[in-house]
Amino acid sequence: MRILLVSPFMPYPPIAGGHAQVWAWLRRLAAKHEVSFVGFYERAGDADGLEELKRHCRQVRARLRCPTPHAYSSLAQAPFWVTEFSSSELTRDLREVAASFQPEVALFVSTHMAQYRRRLPGLAAAVAALEVGFVAYRRRIAMLRGFARFRARLDWLRMLRYETAVFRKADRIIAVSDEDARTIRAVAPRVRVTAVPPGVDADRLLPRERGPVPGTVLFVGHMEHLPNADALAFLYRDIWPRVRSAHPRARLLVAGGEALEELRRIAPDLPARMAADATVDVLGFVSDLPALMDRTAVTAAPIRLGGGVRNKVIEALASGLPVVTTRRGAEGLSVAHERELLIADGAEAFAGQLVRLLSDAELQARLASAGRELAAREHNNDRLARRVYHALAEAVGAHE
Repeated sequence: MRILLVSPFMPYPPIAGGHAQVWAWLRRLAAKHEVSFVGFYERAGDADGLEELKRHCRQVRARLRCPTPHAYSSLAQAPFWVTEFSSSELTRDLREVAASFQPEVALFVSTHMAQYRRRLPGLAAAVAALEVGFVAYRRRIAMLRGFARFRARLDWLRMLRYETAVFRKADRIIAVSDEDARTIRAVAPRVRVTAVPPGVDADRLLPRERGPVPGTVLFVGHMEHLPNADALAFLYRDIWPRVRSAHPRARLLVAGGEALEELRRIAPDLPARMAADATVDVLGFVSDLPALMDRTAVTAAPIRLGGGVRNKVIEALASGLPVVTTRRGAEGLSVAHERELLIADGAEAFAGQLVRLLSDAELQARLASAGRELAAREHNNDRLARRVYHALAEAVGAHE
């Protein structure tokens, strides 16, 4: 099969959850089929991944995304998230690659890239909804006040209208969970949806010895993603003081690209406080995250915003790293409180579960074992990539 992958980001290096998920699919699809890539990258340095991408793809066209100023306002028809990825240059790249590569199907990564489907008439199309945008938009409304809340409502309505049209016109949708699949079917009852959660590579699923440093708490998140920046602000401002009061020797490790820079956008006071806090280590991007997880006692994922499935939680489960998260952080996963992880929502309850876990080695061991079993059973990348292939084949069949 000839597959044209259209992406809003460069999947290599896999610096964030979505990048890792798409990179796992691309490598496995390219091993047995012909794949070409057209998409964006966000910074000049990201172009370093082009050579690795070319090792797997027949053709690669990637360009630096440079959003042009436009008259976006609260009266705009298209969601800002969509217009930010509109590009006449990328349209030209798509048409040229499609003309020479002659793909059988296009896989649009994220719904906002599905705006390019009309540029490829007659081609079967699948859309990988890494998150359902209108759900994420709706969840932001309750966090805002005044005119910002009014504008968020308009954004949500625009996203609902846009994504509903995307889902109804697609030949196949790939969702990241059964829960997201049900949400998509609610607005597009006739579309075929395949649930493919994020996964981990087989070597990560092998049992191994961990050497955690007692009292260490890990937070992982690519900070350009607003739910991650919000979660870190919530953790440090509201949860961490409670943890330190009950467990004075606790230390917080923060792993993720652009951590303090992006945090400054939503919480201007926190980066300086964290940089001066002797109980916090801001590590930035970590190239060997599994090794860091092996040295950490527990991980905290106090997610309040966004949608989809949290790759960071799956990676921790696969590594045998005990997890405390929120109901939103556990969303879309086949997990239960006290079985594979601990779930708490408010700051006081979340801090209480973190302290409890830090203080109970037996609980850590039990959760670690159950988490690894779940990851091996449901999140093996080899099996998940086969689901992606079958979804693409069915998209071709549906389009014919």
